[in-house]
Amino acid sequence: MNAVHRVQCDILIIGSGAAGGVLAATLSELTDRRIILVERGGHFGSNSFDQRELDMLRLYAERGARGTIDGAIPVQGGQCVGGGTTINYALSFDPIEAVWAGWRKEHGLKGISFDRDAADYGVDGLNILNCAAEVRRRINVRRVAEEHVNDNNRAFEAGCQRLGLSTNRFELNMRDCIGCGYCGQGCAYDRKQGTMITYIADAVARGVRLIHHCDIETLEFSSSSGDVTAAGATGDVRPTEPGSHPNSIGPGPITISAKLVIVSSGTIESPSLMQRSGYPDPYDTVGRGLVLHPSLPIAGLFSRELRNYRGITGSVYSDQFYKTRGFYYECLFDHPVNAAIAIPRIGKDHFETMLRYRNLAGFGVMLVDSVDASNRVTWNPETKKSDITYRLSEGDKNRLRFAARTGVRIMFGAGAEEVFLTSEESIGPLAYPRFTSADQAAFCDELAFKPGATLLTSAHCQATAKMGEDPAASVVDSRCEAHNAKNLIVCDSSSFPTSCGANPMVSIMSLARYQGRRIAAERGRYGL
Repeated sequence: MNAVHRVQCDILIIGSGAAGGVLAATLSELTDRRIILVERGGHFGSNSFDQRELDMLRLYAERGARGTIDGAIPVQGGQCVGGGTTINYALSFDPIEAVWAGWRKEHGLKGISFDRDAADYGVDGLNILNCAAEVRRRINVRRVAEEHVNDNNRAFEAGCQRLGLSTNRFELNMRDCIGCGYCGQGCAYDRKQGTMITYIADAVARGVRLIHHCDIETLEFSSSSGDVTAAGATGDVRPTEPGSHPNSIGPGPITISAKLVIVSSGTIESPSLMQRSGYPDPYDTVGRGLVLHPSLPIAGLFSRELRNYRGITGSVYSDQFYKTRGFYYECLFDHPVNAAIAIPRIGKDHFETMLRYRNLAGFGVMLVDSVDASNRVTWNPETKKSDITYRLSEGDKNRLRFAARTGVRIMFGAGAEEVFLTSEESIGPLAYPRFTSADQAAFCDELAFKPGATLLTSAHCQATAKMGEDPAASVVDSRCEAHNAKNLIVCDSSSFPTSCGANPMVSIMSLARYQGRRIAAERGRYGL
């Protein structure tokens, strides 16, 4: 048995994704404190991204098999250095002021100002707008150029225009993209500016110690005079997988002592870590109110071949219905393995559809779902995994029905001969939602979104360790400090009180930059 590694630091950051990477870089930039950044997954660089779907499942949580407990919704997330920023499609939406203003009003949040002249907490220049601008510069957010719009995106754009719906071009955190189409398998050319090659590289260059392949089992707490204080974490370092960069420590059990512990493990793993660590939770708030941004794929078969997965996968979207019905249409496309999983039916129908893969076009509905306390994440000590419980509300189902009906018409407007949803529910006279005319789109009103019959997907989990000033209704306060333990901060997508209203990467990174700057200015608050 390997001896226990006993490591000390001032600041321990658990998770290296959109939040953890930015926090590590910011705190190493603005302080001289000893910082350890821990990541459960491996440190795989561009030379190991072989653009094979099955190989690259090692970059995903549970190798891409994570999902809701009923198996109805795959819940994708990164488990590698850089987290979701290593495997996402680089879609970069700024924080939405109206959403954050709602959080201030409804959850009593302080700070998070959208005034460039504001100095939140007395810190010069500290506000969300400045932090978002700093993030955008570091990860090189730019609008998609006209020449990078591929056939699939142009078909979606044409369909929207045919129906009189507005479209826009995504902003992406890329630099000189060559259009290989494999963003979801990690960028083999280092053109996508995720945290691995930006903020984490910055942090390591400044002396932050990166420990990957590390399973953090529990947070450690000390207790004095009735106060509970975070004191570090324990876990286990696994052997380094082939293809990963070397680790900074050998395999074996590890105990990390720290003055300040920051949990940035994401919406699924952050509450699970708190639960299995015995974090005090008198109001049963940890893990509740999960938001998934459930997405419904819409596919069309064309008479002509399309350049569908090559080029920049996502360049066109429509926010026509965001303010009125709370959803976006976003144009993306799957590679053959994922496409085969999503395409409904089996046997001859499925085989013949896959034979026409080059004639397929696709986009999806991304629903900004409502908060329901019964949708939650719970650590399961028997399976040693997070149980994800989720059900669509009736209101959310109605919005998805409208989105499906309109989306089918968009695809026909783009010129598709047939359109289908990733569903095997019978609707109207149809054995399943495969349409041969736009008139049949009305049958979408009968969709029940039955688990196991209609495939929804998710990659934007949020809101399981909510910010708020009321300890009975939230997990952390406006500083992202845990209500029931000192020197414990939870800062990632789980900290959002509700959906942030769009693809969350830049909002997460902006919050992390904000809290990192604040922590550095208030480090005496944590004994640093």
